[in-house]
Amino acid sequence: MEATRRAVLAAARSSFGSKGYAQTSVEEIAAAARVTKGAVYHHFAGKEALFRAVHAEVEAEALARAFAARDPRRSPIDQIVAMVNGYLDAALDEEIRRITLIDGPALLGLEPEPPADLQAAQEELRAFIATAIERGEIVDVDLDVLTELIGGLALQAGLQIARANDPDVTRAALGQVIEAMLRGLGPRAQQ
Repeated sequence: MEATRRAVLAAARSSFGSKGYAQTSVEEIAAAARVTKGAVYHHFAGKEALFRAVHAEVEAEALARAFAARDPRRSPIDQIVAMVNGYLDAALDEEIRRITLIDGPALLGLEPEPPADLQAAQEELRAFIATAIERGEIVDVDLDVLTELIGGLALQAGLQIARANDPDVTRAALGQVIEAMLRGLGPRAQQ
């Protein structure tokens, strides 16, 4: 049963990532997964439920890439810059871009209820920022607001990449602006 579910998810991810949600049918997904439509509906209530599962998986991958970009030996500001850059680099991936930054917001809105693993990533970022504020490595501002704004900054930049005629050029330009903004969070002595 789990192998069938994984095959359906993989086929759906490939199709949603290359063709988009609207141009993908359950029939195509079933054929690519080498299962019946009934098997797809056994695991997922419908195409939207399947998309939600794929979206959560792909967004978790993008966030994992963001967290993997940080180097714990660097300053908190350097790590935050690296995490946002890691997310934006992930946004250059066609599947991630189409699923999480084009079709995801169109179908689910900009703030779908995140699955538990995504909530855990946000809590990890919040704890990291809290520790840096306590140590004086980041200016002392409202923790929840700052955490939301950093996530929102990454999302908005990702959306700009997704909408761009040339995602690579847009990514490069965004990187410079975002780094300048985030470096402003450092203690006054570092600014």
